[in-house]
Amino acid sequence: MDLKSSDIISLISLIIAIGSAYFAKSSSKQANRIAQENLNLQHGMVELEISQSIEGAKSGINEISMVMVPYVVKETGESLTSEEAAILGLYRKNFNAATQTLINYYDSACSKYIDGKVDKIRFKKTYKTEIRKLIENETLKEYFNPLTSSYKPILNVYSEWENLE
Repeated sequence: MDLKSSDIISLISLIIAIGSAYFAKSSSKQANRIAQENLNLQHGMVELEISQSIEGAKSGINEISMVMVPYVVKETGESLTSEEAAILGLYRKNFNAATQTLINYYDSACSKYIDGKVDKIRFKKTYKTEIRKLIENETLKEYFNPLTSSYKPILNVYSEWENLE
């Protein structure tokens, strides 16, 4: 069998093509792995931001609540002065604003869940109970009327998780 130079060139070209395909596949796998790691990192950063925002809002509510307690006790005992009543009124406004801030953070978190910007399994494990308590809390019913609520993402996530048919 006589090998011509064109046969040798063809064989070398075949070997180079096979090598190139292997390296391209390897590079593609590595690029996909890096992209997945970056996506996981991005999800982690978003989840950390959500957690910090919600915990900060809860802390604000707790601080206002602690300051309000003596005034509420006096109000219940009907020994509240007019000045203290005015102060309590301001604290109640702050408390309501802090509550709305907390609900806004949950709403934003649920929007990110719906948009796929967080790990859905981990998000559900972390927030399912909290969102259920939020929606089912009698004192917060005014915020979650299905017809008038501006917090649709929370209602949609709650419905998705709780109304499994």
